[in-house]
This record gives sequence, structure tokens and C-alpha cells, in this order.
Amino acid sequence: MGLIDRFSNVAKAKMSKIVERFEDPAEQLDYAHEKLVEENKRVAVAVRDSIAAKNLKKRELNEAQKKVGSVHNKALEYRKRAVALEERVAELEGEKREKAELQVEQLNSAAAQLLEEETRTRERIPLLQQSVAEMEKKVRMLKDKQVDLNAKIRRFADKRADLKSDYAMAKASKRVNEALSGIDGEISDVDLTVQRMTEKIRMEEARAEASAELGTGAGTADLGTSEIERELKVSGSLSSLDEELKGK
Repeated sequence: MGLIDRFSNVAKAKMSKIVERFEDPAEQLDYAHEKLVEENKRVAVAVRDSIAAKNLKKRELNEAQKKVGSVHNKALEYRKRAVALEERVAELEGEKREKAELQVEQLNSAAAQLLEEETRTRERIPLLQQSVAEMEKKVRMLKDKQVDLNAKIRRFADKRADLKSDYAMAKASKRVNEALSGIDGEISDVDLTVQRMTEKIRMEEARAEASAELGTGAGTADLGTSEIERELKVSGSLSSLDEELKGK
């Protein structure tokens, strides 16, 4: 592996850790839920449009079926008029006969055109029926997908609430653990401080006791040998010596 590839892998690993650190599970859950809701809206629009297209095609089928009957009846009417007029042509002469023959021809031509239109419409009806059937199938598939998606969204919403609660609890636990960890350190420091202060106080107490003992001894010595008493003792000693000298 080349040096550039190694640097690339390191950069990707660092970037992955950064993304993971800034990725909030609660936000990701909300984003996923929003995407599902948007998808559901698109499916709803597709279902609506497919139903509209199916209805239009079905209407076209119904119109074609009605047209077959109406065109056929109109062709029959034209042919009936042509037959009736044909029966009268033999009785006519001259210009009237020519007009009657032309009218018969026109009626028969119109009837034939209507029959051709009827045939085309009849041929188109199966195609329309097939198209309607396919559209109905597609509508059912889209509706099934919509139902499944709605159920999925409801399940995800419930799961999202549970996961967000778990995540909030995990964050709270983490904060508590971090706080307790800090407190444990502070308590250890406090314990050491208390121990040092206790030792220092005991040392001060011991020093105070020693000073008290020393102070008591010094006071007794001072009381036994105060300056006035010493002077009195000296004066008494001198008096006894004076008495002794007088006796001699």
C-alpha cells in the first residue's frame, strides 16, 4: 500500500470518528421518520393519480360500450330509411327518381360508415378492458404498499419513542457517571486533606500539651525562688550570723 493510500485511510478513519461523534441518534431517528412520512405522501399522490387515471380509462370504456349500441342503432335507422326509400324508387320517375336513388345511396353509405365505426369501437373495447384491469391491479398494489408503509411508520414511531427514551436515559446515566467519577476524585482529595489536617491538628495539640507541661514546671520554680523570697532568705541568714557573732 502506498503512502498516499495510507494517508487516505487514516483521513477516512478520522472523518468517520468525527461524524460519529457529531451524529445525534435522536436527530437521526427524527430524520428517518420525516423521510418515511415524505415517502408516504408520495405514495398517497401516486395512489390518487393512479385512481384518477383508472377512472378516466374506465369512463372511456363505458363510453365505448355505449357508443357501440348507439352507433349500431343509428346504422339500423339509416338502413331502414334506405330500404323504405328503395321501395318507392320504382314508383318515381325522372328527377325525383334520381334524387331518391341518391338519397338511398347516401343513407346506405352513412349506415356503412357507422357499422365501420362500430367495428372499430368493438375492437377497441377489449384493449380498454385490459388497460382498466391493469390499472386496477396497479391501484391495489399501490394501496397495499400504502397500508404497509403506514403500518411501518406507526411501528417506527413507537420504536423511535422507545429509542429516544433509551438514548436520553443513556445520556443522563453518562452525565451521572461522569459527575460521580469527578466527585470520587474530589472525595479522595478531600480525604487526603482531612487526613493531613487531622495530623496537623494532633501535632498542634501535642505541642500545646508539651508547652503546658513546660509552662507548669517553670512556674513552680519561679514560685519557690522569687526575688522577694530570696532577699528574705538572705536577710534571715545574715541575722542568724549576727546573732551567732553576738554570742561569742
